[in-house]
Formats: sequence, C-alpha cells, structure tokens
Amino acid sequence: CQNMTFDLRQLEKDFAGEPVEFVGVFPNVSTTEAQIATFQQTYGLSMSLHLDTTNWAGTLGARWTPEVFVLDAADSVVYQGRINDRYFAPGKRKPKTKRRDLDAALRDCLAGRSVAEPFTDAVGCPIEGVRLSVPDRRGDRLHSAAEKSGGVRFNPSKATQRTRKGRPEGRP
Repeated sequence: CQNMTFDLRQLEKDFAGEPVEFVGVFPNVSTTEAQIATFQQTYGLSMSLHLDTTNWAGTLGARWTPEVFVLDAADSVVYQGRINDRYFAPGKRKPKTKRRDLDAALRDCLAGRSVAEPFTDAVGCPIEGVRLSVPDRRGDRLHSAAEKSGGVRFNPSKATQRTRKGRPEGRP
C-alpha cells in the first residue's frame, strides 16, 4: 500500500547493514508487472517486488495489503500483522505513529529474543478472492469482514518484507 511506503523505506534504511532482506509480494491477480514497476519507481523502494505466482499470501494466511510476516531461520512465522499503528481502520489514521510493530519484531529477532508481540491486527485493503473472517471483539464467534489490510516475512539470516498492492495504476 502506497500509504506505508515512507515507513517501508525507513525500515530498509534502518536495517540496511543487518542480515535482513525485504521482499514485496503483490498477491492480487489483477496486478500487472507494469503496475509493480511503476509502484517501485514512484515510491522509491529498494526491495525486490514480485507478483505472487507461488501463492505465498495464501500459504502464509495473508488477508490484507499491507500485512507483514517475519520468518525465522527455519521459515517459521514469528510475527504477523501490521507495519505500525498509524492506521486504526481502513482510510483512518492517527496523527502520530506510536508503535512500530515490524521494527520491534525485527529488533527482537536480531537480538535473539522471542518477538514480544507476535501478532497484531493489520489494517488495509483485502486481498482479492480471500474470504475474510476475523474474531469478533465481543466474543469468540467469527464474522465476515469487508475491511482493508496486507503481509511480511523475516528470517534472522534473511528478513523478507511482503507488501501488498493490488489496485490499478493511479488508484489509491
């Protein structure tokens, strides 16, 4: 999601000397290679960006764009969720970011610690074709969600960033 590209560029810069690799994966089938190239050029991301031709999003259980996954050396998910707490609902953001969840997860991993908060709720655009069910905050039952969000992957020797963007060029 272009709204998070500043934060992604900052993460790329902050972890440039670390054994972390950021990779963006676009899971929506309507996304084209040309749209991805335009996105990368427009938003200045250094990470490699790819169409999800191997169903990474489905394998990891991604539902939103952006949603991040951090994987350890054994490719086990040690963090899943949002990049930070700026957005609290689709299109609704706080005036100031207070929690940088992905940054904290990566720092925990690099320090050899378990991730303090291994799951956060991502907020963004739903991935095309994914049936969305989320826990109802009022109880244990599930309900369908028509909200928005995306994904990430980390490996202590290689951390991979998965971002999701599936809208046509020129659309937010």
